[in-house]
Amino acid sequence: MDGIDSIFVVIELDQGGVAVQKWLATSRIRERVKLLRFDGGYKDPSELFIHDPDNFKANLRQSMARAVPWVEVMDQQAATEKARAWAICRTLAEDGNILSRFSQRIERLGVAGESKNSKLLYLMLTSRHQKKPASGILKGPSAGGKSYVVDQVLRFFPPSAYYALTSMSEHALAYSEEPLVCRFLILYEAAGISTDFANYLLRSLLSEGRIRYETVEKTSEGMKPKLIDREGPTGTIITTTQIRLHPENETRLLSVNISDTPEQTRSILLAISEGEDETTDLSQWQALQRWIDLSEHRVVIPYAKALAEQVPPVAVRLRRDFTQILNLIKSHTILHQAIRKKDAGGRLIATIEDYAAVRELVSEVVSDGVEATVSQTIREIVNAVSKIIESGQPSATVQQLATALGIDKSAASRRYGVAKSKGYLVNNEKQKGKPAQIVMGDPLPETMEILPDPKKLGCCSVAVETEEIHPPPPPVQNDSYEVMADGQLTY
Repeated sequence: MDGIDSIFVVIELDQGGVAVQKWLATSRIRERVKLLRFDGGYKDPSELFIHDPDNFKANLRQSMARAVPWVEVMDQQAATEKARAWAICRTLAEDGNILSRFSQRIERLGVAGESKNSKLLYLMLTSRHQKKPASGILKGPSAGGKSYVVDQVLRFFPPSAYYALTSMSEHALAYSEEPLVCRFLILYEAAGISTDFANYLLRSLLSEGRIRYETVEKTSEGMKPKLIDREGPTGTIITTTQIRLHPENETRLLSVNISDTPEQTRSILLAISEGEDETTDLSQWQALQRWIDLSEHRVVIPYAKALAEQVPPVAVRLRRDFTQILNLIKSHTILHQAIRKKDAGGRLIATIEDYAAVRELVSEVVSDGVEATVSQTIREIVNAVSKIIESGQPSATVQQLATALGIDKSAASRRYGVAKSKGYLVNNEKQKGKPAQIVMGDPLPETMEILPDPKKLGCCSVAVETEEIHPPPPPVQNDSYEVMADGQLTY
């Protein structure tokens, strides 16, 4: 179809017509398509010819002249869906702190003690329309509740916002026909992308916003090259029990850790005993995301340069993490766009409040990622090793650490593994299979502020020309046709 400016697609009156319109929505020819129907309810050109062979060409030309561009139909359908979604979600969309309401609602679904992590995941998923969505890894021990947290967060989104898998083959990202444009790929276990090639495809999707993979296929004329082009942008959320993923993927994702403390276990047990609130209705939340799908996604951050100047350049990784931070700020702005102003070009203007909300969620995550600071749990286990050695013992064991911290052995082992991977602890036992003999490694760094206090940016915003906030317009109507709920055209 390359080089053809107008492509007429016949829309039949049955479910086949509905299927064709759904297919067009993800087709690269959609911008050049005109939807064609025939007067008298004729199914296709053949029926039109059989009815009146002598005037077939004239009747066909008349029908083509009345054909409606796909773009026009979709614009009208989007306006109708947007107005319908707005009617459902308006009170939520106009709330000044949607994340706070989200936190309260998700607790009613049985998610206990993971308010900050669940809010961060929610904000990541809301970034799906950006050029590079903010993506993350949810790490924690087996049975820690990683998948449950992700499952409950996904309930606040329509299915069109994500594509969830437990595993996939190494070529699946290249050959799958599931649309990935402005969606999140949810992988419930990192082991599902264990091969180098699968990791390469994932990196391409995250970094380049698409996959362009050239292969060869067998044809009647022999082996022929074939270019597979999978469009994005696509974000990803991965759960894993691993301490670290593939190093090239690790730096493209924000690492979020599930709590493994006894206090958190107690909270989860209480939540399980109370059960889920079966009266919870999430239709308003799903309508909010559907309204966002059809609304403005362009955001300007007036204080972005001032923020960049105040972030200490302590690690190369910050070059990627800073992009994630800006995308999360934009995501928070998009989420609250009903009460945000726009500039003269129609872009949403991020406020200091948007930065403050993001900083609260990712400050520790970013600092830990660039090793500018150490989490409290890692400090505790390193200090525990120090005290055991100071008591006169040459080294510490995992069991001793578990006893000293009042946690189970598996949690102590995991924390030790994280501290060891960062060089803060060392295993002196050289013989494989024997208990670790843990000693001190590199000294813990002093806490460094990576993301500045919002007050330091309050006077740095650049004045921009703004326009008033307007509510969504009512559904568009056309005198010649109407778009039905199923996407069909009624003339």
